[in-house]
Amino acid sequence: MRHVKKAGRLQLVSQLVLHGTVSGPSIMSYLLKYSAFAVFLLLGAGGSPAHAFRIVTEGGPKIQSDSGNFELGLNARAHLDVHSFSQDSANPAFPPFGSQTLTSDDGSGFNWRRTYATLTGKFYRLNFKFENDFAAGDFPHTLRETWVSTKLGSGLVTVGQFKPYRGMEELTSSNEITLMERPSTSSTGIYNGRQFLMGMGYKDTIGGKFGYGVDVMSLGHMGLPIEGLTYGGRAVWLPISEEGTTVHFGFSFSRDHATAESLSAGAVDVYGGRIGIRKSLGTAGAGMAAGSSTQTTFAAEAAWALGPVTVQGEYANSRLDNTHLVGGAQKDSTVQAYYVQASWFVTGEKALYRKERGTFGKPTPISKLGALELAIRYDLAENTMQSLMADPCRTGTSKCQVEVITLGANWYVRPGLRFMLNYYVTEASIGNVGPGTANRKDEPYVISFRTQLSF
Repeated sequence: MRHVKKAGRLQLVSQLVLHGTVSGPSIMSYLLKYSAFAVFLLLGAGGSPAHAFRIVTEGGPKIQSDSGNFELGLNARAHLDVHSFSQDSANPAFPPFGSQTLTSDDGSGFNWRRTYATLTGKFYRLNFKFENDFAAGDFPHTLRETWVSTKLGSGLVTVGQFKPYRGMEELTSSNEITLMERPSTSSTGIYNGRQFLMGMGYKDTIGGKFGYGVDVMSLGHMGLPIEGLTYGGRAVWLPISEEGTTVHFGFSFSRDHATAESLSAGAVDVYGGRIGIRKSLGTAGAGMAAGSSTQTTFAAEAAWALGPVTVQGEYANSRLDNTHLVGGAQKDSTVQAYYVQASWFVTGEKALYRKERGTFGKPTPISKLGALELAIRYDLAENTMQSLMADPCRTGTSKCQVEVITLGANWYVRPGLRFMLNYYVTEASIGNVGPGTANRKDEPYVISFRTQLSF
């Protein structure tokens, strides 16, 4: 009887994890099925159910069994943003583009950026997370991290929907990012639209100084067919990891193979805040229907935290196959993106380093009046192949570049309550259409304010 109960429980969980998988043979569908099956074989859940429970409220309400074999927790976050968008004036020397074509009301106003409800838990050796963003549209496209995981050796294997192991700022929680928008080295930029994907990953830390993660995933999220394929990983090294001082280096690699039904492999840059302008930097496979649709990205990162000051930066080089044609021949292009960011806790708090993620977090305020943090970031993204002959950005001009300077102030009133103020100075440069013609630029200015609540 005990073995029958185990089998039924594994079958039920497997059906929940694999719900939404499309029928028909595909590499990723078989990968997900057999990966999930392998994870559940490792669970070894057994024994009598625990009947004694306790309620813990620190870090969000949790129900825990006295045996430690069962835990269920609830968390939530709400980010309410307001934007004031000042569009650029049209230049009579060239046709308007970007913010110059908007009305005075476009880009300004209120929006619920995130309204997350998160359920986490533990059942013997199995951990799980189910997270939905009610501000993101229609279910199941609103699902964010939705996975099961278990220990395998010294590391952790995860199956479901989660973030691929890419750059530092991409993996930082939205509750802990220093500025309201992520830089161009993230899914806001070179990994356009591919923040949460479905697949399998494994990560581990070694001796407190090294960490790594590898993943194999489809280019799709919940509600989309399991099509396309991405694989890659990230490694981090902490040469210094002491109280008040952290030095971090990291490297990541990913290779995305898009199909007609998967998310596309391409790069964009969004300037002027979330309700801003989306500038395409090229899409793999757009040059010809029969061509390759692959994006290959190498990225490096570095950070230094000394007391209340943190400095970090990332550089990414992304090759997009078959983005355009020149003389009828398929051509590839390269997108370069990088940012440099610095922050300072005026009130003396020290940034936290989260080794399980390889990212920085935010401290608890020292004073009853809260903590004040000031920040600045310079961000640039460019398709280096854009010219009057080659046109991967589809502008018909000589250049394809976006620069953003962001100034920010954060007031951490208490744990779970933060106010954020950002000011964006932006410039999209697309060059000219020939000798003697004007260089085209779009230079809007934006002020954004966020009220962030979480528990």
